[in-house]
Amino acid sequence: MFKIWFDAPPPSFCQALLEAVEVLGPSSGLERIAEAEAFICPGNVQYDGARMDLAPKLRVIARLGVGYENIDIAAATARRIPVVYAPDAPTVSTAEHTWALILAVAKKVIAANRTLRAAGWDAWFGPGMELFGCTLGLIGLGRIGSRVAQIGRAFEMRVLAFDPYVTEDRAASLGVALVPSLELLLREADVVSLHAPATTETRCMMDARRFAQMKPGAIFVNVSRGALVDETALAHALRQGHLAGAGLDVFAEEPISPDHPLLALDNVVVSPHIASYTTAGHRRIWETTMRQALQVLRGERPPHLLNPEIWASRRR
Repeated sequence: MFKIWFDAPPPSFCQALLEAVEVLGPSSGLERIAEAEAFICPGNVQYDGARMDLAPKLRVIARLGVGYENIDIAAATARRIPVVYAPDAPTVSTAEHTWALILAVAKKVIAANRTLRAAGWDAWFGPGMELFGCTLGLIGLGRIGSRVAQIGRAFEMRVLAFDPYVTEDRAASLGVALVPSLELLLREADVVSLHAPATTETRCMMDARRFAQMKPGAIFVNVSRGALVDETALAHALRQGHLAGAGLDVFAEEPISPDHPLLALDNVVVSPHIASYTTAGHRRIWETTMRQALQVLRGERPPHLLNPEIWASRRR
């Protein structure tokens, strides 16, 4: 029987995958982490070398989701511990949530709902945006960005993308035009949607200069990571009327403070980092993560390794 440490309790639908597992976790006592052969990792716990060393029998670290900035990959690699994640699992749900935010902002759904309830039928104050024929600009054309692009094409939008890691052929297969610079994309797009990972290079990539480069009256959406956005600069661009609105699922600090300036703006639609959290998405993330952890424990190579270079040497 494999001993697996869960920092988030496994849901009931994982029962079949847990038949050969002894479930360990905070409720069983922190000292039992030393018995763990695998970590199942949510995003709100840091997995550094010190935490890995609490479990001398550790054979795999499995991240519940796509982002893995809370896991020290270098520390795991130095200890020859494979790290797996679930990059495909949240794609559909997150892309759909992106469009929920785009449409809510463009059609002023939240403001209309609030105004109708508070002030009556005739109190509504202004038109929304028709997306047909507009330009959608995607910063990042990975799994989620590609799915967002496909939906944009269904709205008959012109779709541009800036992503230095994507080929022209890949973009063309999606009906997307790659642009050579972020500045060009921001200047052209009526809707800008951010789909990039959080790295040292992307931190605060959307700052005051970048928001100023956006088309007047454009919409900005972020479902990737809050660290990519200078929120003070975004609030200023919205408050000054340079941007028509924003849809945000992620924030630089989570949970976001109730007195955060973005929450005071009527042209901002927010959600609490739930883009991937649907019934189907939640199940897909857990099952993908669990299956890969069990594969490694059985000596099988999993499909989504974050440090694949150690696998051959580990097997030897």
